[in-house]
Amino acid sequence: MKINRLYILAVISSLLMFTTGCGKKFLDVKPPTMVMEDFFTSEANAKLAITGCYDVMGWDGQHNTIPFFFGDIIGRDGWKGGDVGSDQDWMDNLINFNYTPDNYMLNIAWKNYYIGINRCNTAIENISAMSSNLISDDSKANLIAQARFVRGYFYFELVKTWGKVPLVDHVLSPSEYQQPLADEAEIWAFIEEDFKAAADVLPARSEQNPEDIGRATKGAALAFLAKAYIYQKKWEEAKTLTDQIISSGEYALLPNYEDVFKMENENNEEIVFSIQFKETGNGDYGDDNEGTMLCVYMETRNHPFSGIGGWGFNCPTQELVDQYEEGDPRMEATIIHDGETLWEGTPDESTFDTKFPTNIDHYSNQKYVLPPSQQPADFSDASKNWILIRYAEVLLWNAEAAFHTGGDWQTPLQQVRDRAGLGPTPYSGIDAVYHERRVELAMEGQRFWDVVRQGRGEEVYGKYGFIEGVHNHFPISQDQLDLSDIW
Repeated sequence: MKINRLYILAVISSLLMFTTGCGKKFLDVKPPTMVMEDFFTSEANAKLAITGCYDVMGWDGQHNTIPFFFGDIIGRDGWKGGDVGSDQDWMDNLINFNYTPDNYMLNIAWKNYYIGINRCNTAIENISAMSSNLISDDSKANLIAQARFVRGYFYFELVKTWGKVPLVDHVLSPSEYQQPLADEAEIWAFIEEDFKAAADVLPARSEQNPEDIGRATKGAALAFLAKAYIYQKKWEEAKTLTDQIISSGEYALLPNYEDVFKMENENNEEIVFSIQFKETGNGDYGDDNEGTMLCVYMETRNHPFSGIGGWGFNCPTQELVDQYEEGDPRMEATIIHDGETLWEGTPDESTFDTKFPTNIDHYSNQKYVLPPSQQPADFSDASKNWILIRYAEVLLWNAEAAFHTGGDWQTPLQQVRDRAGLGPTPYSGIDAVYHERRVELAMEGQRFWDVVRQGRGEEVYGKYGFIEGVHNHFPISQDQLDLSDIW
């Protein structure tokens, strides 16, 4: 991977400003040699360095639109929506499986993932070099484990999205800026090692210090490792690992499905890992804040309780709504119908108008809508976490792995259905697992990635132009290709 020197320096220098996001300019800070000498001089600063690694995970409006928009919209669980047909038109060709390397959003996501990886590599190398009079051995091991967890996450997103990508496991010197594309098997092995190393050190959820809630735990690292096994179809390993997570007793399904997504219940016992957001209240739209844009992205354009108006993206399709069985409460917790009233009998009571031209089926995503009392002053700065893995998904991974290994897949699947108050699945075999994943995780950015990893891309999306082996991964951006002489 060729990265020009200014870009590399800007990334490294950003270690001085961990919580300011990606907007700090390179020329505003000291040269990187001074940063490394001056910064990693205390345990507190080392912890800030790890916060800077997590920080990139929360640069929404950029890289995390990729999992949502690709997972739901290309996955045909959501219409693109938006203002007019040309709104966010970078998505249009992708929806029709006309992949081209000039897609700017793919380039933004690529760059952000490697910024995150560089931060992790910088933190790992420098914290490893800190002497015992600067940081305790336990803290050093814990912070390095967190950095490896975050790095594993970024590489997971890279290999899932692009397949072959450069594998950078250390801070690059100028002579190393040209990096080859690594084979997928090599990247997956690296991801596995990062998550294993993290799981060996990190505390269990129940042992985590209150001030560290939101940071990676042993269970989170094991769950991401299980996810890596699932994507590689390593069914035996996935079954063993999900059995371990289930038997740990660290996680449980909330009795009420809808409660999982309420902001007042964030980091509950069903959440294995989520990206943390916090409203800053600075009132500046589009700034590098610590809040999320996802809520306003998916709010109906006919906003019921303010003059702001949502952006109306990722509107659920009728095809998705039709997947729910009669009486499944997950549909009402996921889908807002036109004219529906939420939070009845409270000061937040609101009736929704979901009819706008680009919302074909007139539904809206309920999982990311906020009641008026929780709306941020700056609508791009909401304090709602982005759930990446929850315990229900671990159970469904366990069911999927059990099916492929000849084990008991019905029990973990029925646990998910029991929470919804549903009896035995009307589907048989692996179709039961596929169905349950779709309705349980609907509008959480999973659908497209699930279908592709299951090898069903052409079966499900062939009528839209999907070709197996051609559209499983997205093209590397032309901007990145132009920087490299070896791809």
